[in-house]
Amino acid sequence: MRTLLDKNIGPLFYRVRKSELSLIPAVFNPPIELEMNVLERRVYDAIENRIRSYAQQDYLKNIDFVRRLQKGRMVRLRQSVSNTSLLSTALQHYHETLITDKSIADIVAGYGALEVPAKLEYLLAKVTELVSRGEKVIVWTNFIGTLKLLQCHLLEAGIKAKLIFGQTPVERSTLLETETREEIIEEFKSKESNLKVLILNPAACAESISLHTCCHHAIYYDLSYSLAQYLQSLDRIHRVGGSETTQANYYFLQYARTIDKDIYSNLRSKAERMYALIEKDYEIYSLDMFEDDGDTEAYQRVFG
Repeated sequence: MRTLLDKNIGPLFYRVRKSELSLIPAVFNPPIELEMNVLERRVYDAIENRIRSYAQQDYLKNIDFVRRLQKGRMVRLRQSVSNTSLLSTALQHYHETLITDKSIADIVAGYGALEVPAKLEYLLAKVTELVSRGEKVIVWTNFIGTLKLLQCHLLEAGIKAKLIFGQTPVERSTLLETETREEIIEEFKSKESNLKVLILNPAACAESISLHTCCHHAIYYDLSYSLAQYLQSLDRIHRVGGSETTQANYYFLQYARTIDKDIYSNLRSKAERMYALIEKDYEIYSLDMFEDDGDTEAYQRVFG
């Protein structure tokens, strides 16, 4: 088969691999493992324990219903390692009660006034360090509530930061003075601008913007199991037209003894398999090949 392909397709086939683009290899810093602060740890452990308890009864339910429950539970765990306050928001098609202890419910309801997440404390210090060196930074998070939380704290620290996510308009269509995505990006790219940080949502921005000419540092505040979004987000600061001479740097925040480690390990494993595949000639592939039902698969892996 290989001989046949070489003879009939070889003369017509040419693909430029990323490894052939003469880009400086990006630096994937080892995950930064942090201990949760006291209250967010109490909430996370309570939710994880409740999920383990519910998981023992799942075999009694309809399989489609169980899968919806599993997806919802994994989103709740991911919210717990992103922003405890998110647990007070509703999830579409998921109506299970994971918080039954009133003291835990009270923490969730008032969390914003009780404690600053350990990830956020680290993020503020890291961004301050990078900005003081004249660098610009993008921060990735999957939840709108977390986007707004990070922006609020960065602004309070005197660091100008703006958001781009699904609600950011892509073009001006009314007379309202609403800043568009394009305007924010242009401001961020400008050398004269004091806009130092963009906070982005992978679902809305993973493949739609190019920031590699002005920004070389990306911090992942949290991750999802979506390989496509993860790989596309990496290329926002590592691509032709700038990365031939300037190194891209990635930082990953993780909470110890949480779902963070499983998400990161799963993404890296799938990414390595995909890169090994696309280095081969004539392979037909798609990112969808690696997009299994991430949350459900992870649920089975974590909770058995």
